[in-house]
Amino acid sequence: MTIQRTSIDKGTSKLISYLISIHIRRLTEMKSILNFHVFLILFILGSSAHGKEQDTFPKQLKFGVATSSFQVEGGWNASGKGESMWDRFMHEHPEYVIDHSNGDVACDSYHLWKTDIEMLKDLGVHFYRFSLSWTRILPTGFSNRINSDGVKYYNNIINRLLESGIEPMITLYHWDLPQNILEIGGWTSIRTAEYFADFARIAFRLFGDRVKKWITFNEPSSICKEPYESQTVIPLINLTGIGCYICGKTILIAHSKAYHIYNKEFRKNRKVT
Repeated sequence: MTIQRTSIDKGTSKLISYLISIHIRRLTEMKSILNFHVFLILFILGSSAHGKEQDTFPKQLKFGVATSSFQVEGGWNASGKGESMWDRFMHEHPEYVIDHSNGDVACDSYHLWKTDIEMLKDLGVHFYRFSLSWTRILPTGFSNRINSDGVKYYNNIINRLLESGIEPMITLYHWDLPQNILEIGGWTSIRTAEYFADFARIAFRLFGDRVKKWITFNEPSSICKEPYESQTVIPLINLTGIGCYICGKTILIAHSKAYHIYNKEFRKNRKVT
């Protein structure tokens, strides 16, 4: 395959430089959902923009950015949200972070989601992958109560993304386990696979009419290895040689349950991956 070459005009170069300056300012203010990876892309593009030529990308290549709910949303107890294990741990052990910061406000995307999506539009990305806060939708962690404000928040994001020509991609679990579920065994309890399946079914029902790409777990190995084989990552349960395998089994079962729920109950008439 031959890669075409083209020059970048002064207008594009100025736009890229402007986006870099905006991103640096937002990083400084701690109000941006965009992370270092996006900054790196902008830096590389900006550097290339000052050259005479640049390789173009294949038309089928899509660019996107990704975040996790705990790292960007803030609003840790806003509008009926329940407590995650990271909420509890960072409140009780601030010493685990050098500057004693936590996720109470984070990037404040819970309140700044409109601005964040405008920045995504400015970047020209094709998709945005974000995770659902389990306890923002199910405050107790269980399916006995659905938080309408949490559902509204994610509906707003999904709808605005689609209006902006950006495809939403959802990660069901990015490490923020409900505190209630942690206290009854967490990922070393096979029951957690059932609770996750309940959560997945609700998410599919609420958002599956518009979201066509789903990820069950972000980095499963990181959920199990350090958290259950050391005392460096919460929940700090050191079951060396045992914990990681029990956790891994539970997550595999949970993934399978979520897949089959979608395949049997939701896939019909929907193009989803």
